[in-house]
Amino acid sequence: MEELSSRNTVLFTQCKRELFTINSGYKSWHRRLRNSWKVGQLKEEISIECLGEAKLLIIAAPRERFTSLEFESLKRYLEGGGSVLVLLGEGGEGSFNTNINFLLEEYGIMVNNDAVVRSVYYKYFHPKEALVSNGVLNRAISRAAGKSLPGLDSEANPVSQALQFVYPYGATLNVVKPSTAVLSTGSACIPVNRPVLATCSPKGNGGKLAVLGSAHMFHDQYIDKEENARVMDVVTRWLTTDDITLDAIDADDPEISDYNMLPHTEKLADRLKSCLQEGDDVPTDFTKLFDTQLFKLDNTVLPKILGNHYEVHGVIAFSSEKVRLAQITNKCKGPDYLSLKQECGDILGITPKLGKDDRSAKHVLEHILVQVVEFKKAILVSL
Repeated sequence: MEELSSRNTVLFTQCKRELFTINSGYKSWHRRLRNSWKVGQLKEEISIECLGEAKLLIIAAPRERFTSLEFESLKRYLEGGGSVLVLLGEGGEGSFNTNINFLLEEYGIMVNNDAVVRSVYYKYFHPKEALVSNGVLNRAISRAAGKSLPGLDSEANPVSQALQFVYPYGATLNVVKPSTAVLSTGSACIPVNRPVLATCSPKGNGGKLAVLGSAHMFHDQYIDKEENARVMDVVTRWLTTDDITLDAIDADDPEISDYNMLPHTEKLADRLKSCLQEGDDVPTDFTKLFDTQLFKLDNTVLPKILGNHYEVHGVIAFSSEKVRLAQITNKCKGPDYLSLKQECGDILGITPKLGKDDRSAKHVLEHILVQVVEFKKAILVSL
């Protein structure tokens, strides 16, 4: 690799289907960088040879996985004094289908699979366009951004409120030693006071690593919002020069909160809720918890229904015609044959077809005979 002093190039990776490039999304950032640096794109597989002239390598929201050889090349690049800036977004590795955390975890940084949401509306309509007004964790960032004011870090003018920036569609970070958290979500966003920008300077090699949880923060749409441009300039200066030294006291004890998981409101809303009110005594017999007077399924009203049906229609029938005819035939004895014919006519549906005064047994037989004759005529015609 070339010596550190001879490197004059800032490279944007273009080999992992990055979400943004210098031609799409980062045009403003590109124009700012090329005033002082030669800016290029790395479109081939990452190797130590390709990074020879690069002072800074920017990996902006990769959407493909890195190989073990590429990770090894990136580590050798950092060990040789190079600088790397990694940007991701909401959902972390899960949303971008990448494995960049494999490299970052070796330096104490991990991008979480979450999203930063502002809990109180101010200026920006979308909750994920989070406006952070008290997220500075290291006073060196404020001084480098030109915000070192008299009385800074006093009760009326705390360090955390020195810079105000928009953090759109971003995720939080987990940061442990040897890395340092320098920006957080502040107190008005969820998760509360969690790192969003972290830096690492591995001892003894001069390399630098910075990780930002929102690739949209330096996008053309947001670079001129609030003081995002100042943050971008400070991060670039820290990675490419030795002008900025982080405050050791703030680095050892940043004002961040524990990471607390929030419940999934949508899934909880779909769950079955208990109808018991607070303070009600739960009976030992669980069957008493149900009110059977409102809804129940039994046959207690069946006799009433059958009785009404019999009064209206004069008969209750649940069997087939053949079974009912057989039952009446078995009951018939001697002179009961006349009533038998009339009941058979009712079962077969003949009686309703006859006149009111022509419903005797004789008329029933006559109707059946006519139907049989007509049937035979139809057969003879068809032959």
